[in-house]
Amino acid sequence: MITFSYDYVKPKSLDEALEILDQENVYPILGGTDLIVKMRASVIKPRTVIDLKGIDELFNVDFSKEKGLTFGAGIKLNVLIEEFDYVKEYYPTLFQGIRVVGGYQTRNRGTVVGNLCNASPASDTAPALLTYNAELNIISKKGERTVKITEFFKGPGKTVLEKGEIVKSVHIPFEGESIGRYYKISRIKAVDLATIGMALTVIDPNGKREIRVALASVAPTPIRIFEAEEFIKGKELTMENVEQFAQIIQDSVNPITDARGTAEYRKRMAKILPIKLLREMNMIKEGL
Repeated sequence: MITFSYDYVKPKSLDEALEILDQENVYPILGGTDLIVKMRASVIKPRTVIDLKGIDELFNVDFSKEKGLTFGAGIKLNVLIEEFDYVKEYYPTLFQGIRVVGGYQTRNRGTVVGNLCNASPASDTAPALLTYNAELNIISKKGERTVKITEFFKGPGKTVLEKGEIVKSVHIPFEGESIGRYYKISRIKAVDLATIGMALTVIDPNGKREIRVALASVAPTPIRIFEAEEFIKGKELTMENVEQFAQIIQDSVNPITDARGTAEYRKRMAKILPIKLLREMNMIKEGL
């Protein structure tokens, strides 16, 4: 139950919305799966909630191999993976990450952009987007700017978004055929945040084979482990090399102990999961 009053507005154009967002204590809403929870807990008390669902250009989706995938901030999680087959075909790690966000009803309301702007270290969509070099298109009255997702998160609940800015869309380049996995460990199989989540994407698996890895719930923000990627680049996936790859990942994370798991458990899983995921994708031989 929300115990305070606030104004509700639903503009029809982006220009109208940006005028309102430039005012003090205004919060945008699309899915509302995070905002409403925080309002019920009185964590935030907006003066005005601006509903962006009436703005058509936030619901565009476009894909080509030349341009990549761009989807608007209003696209619901389930819509993206159920109505656009190329997400599963060309961005399989993202498909899997979206599929484990909350329950089905939550995914019917929630959006990828909302999941990102919440800036939870446990985000299930961020690790996959990190491995695909996604970019966020941000707009305000001052104009538009593009931010790499690697630069978007500043800490738990914090992003580079400034007053009056919203994420208009997400762009993911198409870098070639890929395979990938997102694996989430949580306390229960049903709805829960990740104790640890790992996205592992292999670009051009039958050619140059570029392995990328990113994790959730092991640092103040979702993180990509570039050092491990650089180590494994061009190397055969022998037992020794894969073990070293996994060791670098483990050494790169700095988890905490909380209600969902201990720091020691998360560190241990950070080394086990990359080997598991590579094996599931038939990238390494049995016995490793």
